[in-house]
Amino acid sequence: MPNNKVIDQAVILAGGLGTRLGNITKKIPKPLIKINNKPFIEYLLFNLSRQGFRKVLILCSYKSNFFFKKYHNKKYLNLKIICLEEKIPAGTGGTLLNAKKFLEDNFLLCNGDTYLDFNINNLCLAFNHKKMLALISSSYSKTANRYTNIKIEKNGLVRAFDKINKSQKFYFNAGYYVCSKKILKFLNKNCSLENDIFPKIIKKKKLYSINNNISYKKFIDIGILRDLKKAKTFLKKIIHKPAIFLDRDGVLNKDSGYVYKIKDFIWKKNIIKLIKYFNDNNYYVIVLTNQSGVGRGFYKEKDVKKLHNWINLELRKKGAFIDKFYYAPYYSNSKYAIYRKNKILRKPNSGMLDLALTEFNINLNKSIMLGDKDIDYMTAKKKKIKFFFVDFNKKIKIL
Repeated sequence: MPNNKVIDQAVILAGGLGTRLGNITKKIPKPLIKINNKPFIEYLLFNLSRQGFRKVLILCSYKSNFFFKKYHNKKYLNLKIICLEEKIPAGTGGTLLNAKKFLEDNFLLCNGDTYLDFNINNLCLAFNHKKMLALISSSYSKTANRYTNIKIEKNGLVRAFDKINKSQKFYFNAGYYVCSKKILKFLNKNCSLENDIFPKIIKKKKLYSINNNISYKKFIDIGILRDLKKAKTFLKKIIHKPAIFLDRDGVLNKDSGYVYKIKDFIWKKNIIKLIKYFNDNNYYVIVLTNQSGVGRGFYKEKDVKKLHNWINLELRKKGAFIDKFYYAPYYSNSKYAIYRKNKILRKPNSGMLDLALTEFNINLNKSIMLGDKDIDYMTAKKKKIKFFFVDFNKKIKIL
């Protein structure tokens, strides 16, 4: 059976010297090179945050003070970040061993110089902690011949890392893994995951790979100058996605009036499948919900946040996620002045939608909105977003 516990920790390997980039990395570590005025690693952090991860461990060595100054013991988006220094470089395996006491039982591992545009939760969902020590996310290509072919059986078991047959489509390691902490018993103080550890795990039949037919076009590795130059256009294009905007009560769940308790939350049939469909098909999934119950004094903002955290936890158990919840606690007659001041957020005003547009690089022309009330339609109309009415009692279909 797949792992039924949500993986919350992501570990980023960021200790390499980046020597293939020449003079560029003499001044700054490779993951901190700015692409479109933003450090490359922050594209990774944003992607992890929006997909539900909350803890990040950055394993650094070369010019580690850069990472510590900017990220250590700080909160970035919804992520709590810890940096760990490896004083003597020990390879990708050795640095994991150095981090032993910080690692959770199962964790996501990724390279600080690669980006793969995919639903990471699918990788986490497929991880079976009873039979796997590591699960690799692979991508396919006919042209990326600087990578090694992964031989994979139909059940996902990795048989070998092999030479590329240039006449055929091949699968390569895309730099994202789910690992069990048990992998540490195969490590030593100076070793490489790919060259030293994975061959041992292959012999034990404990290394698997998942392939969701993710094209090489969804992957970037900034380790060489040619691809670093491509990264500017690649990342600009990758993060510019359409969004599906969802009302909450009446669309995600039954609107029984001021829902704020988990026990009162009743899922709409097939809504999780719909959310996952859009997660898997390159859309941001964003909730815009009026919550005047806060302003009315029926419940507190912390109750709203608690429910939203629970909703995303349940979604991630199914390989789905909501990028962000926006809520409007405004009520015109609230006894609390703070909740009488933010009227612009409340639908049919476009305040929440405007916030989403500032925080996400959204292709509005291809976006859609689902709602069950006229105010949802009016909000969509203001931004010329295609709108669909949802009836909670009727089966929802993939659009």
